[in-house]
Amino acid sequence: MNSIKFITRTALLLAVTVVFQMLRPLIPLQGVGSNLVVGSLVNTSLAASSVVVGLWGGIIISIVAPIIAFLQQHIAFVWMIPIVAAGNIVMVVLYGLFFKKNKWIAIGLSSVIKAAVLYLLVKAAINIVAVPEQAAKTLSLMFSWPQLVTAVIGGILASLVLKVLKETGEY
Repeated sequence: MNSIKFITRTALLLAVTVVFQMLRPLIPLQGVGSNLVVGSLVNTSLAASSVVVGLWGGIIISIVAPIIAFLQQHIAFVWMIPIVAAGNIVMVVLYGLFFKKNKWIAIGLSSVIKAAVLYLLVKAAINIVAVPEQAAKTLSLMFSWPQLVTAVIGGILASLVLKVLKETGEY
């Protein structure tokens, strides 16, 4: 893929990811419900990007998206940015590496490992950083099973999007 095509596609996929992040106030669900919808859409974009623009494009989006989410006030603590980026990168790399071999392995492996990485990093950070007790409980919940669910849904949706893109010759 030439550099102009790579930059353009990466920028467009980042824009789609950011738009998905901006949907949070428009979704009439609270807490976990809103995160399930938005997280699934963001994970769809991340997974699809790993195939459409490759691992480097997906990694770029994985890093920039949580920075923008922090600026949008969707991430409460600045120290969460690298944690979210790490989880995103794990998903992008595993999904991208395994998708063409077996989409189900790509979905399952990337989802389980992303959820585990996020959970473990959040738990470790909570033990290091002074986090108010209620915030610690909320973070522990938000970065546990919902991450697995949103990653699986995102991976499945991405495989459907990628099927359409492949049929139209767009990747």
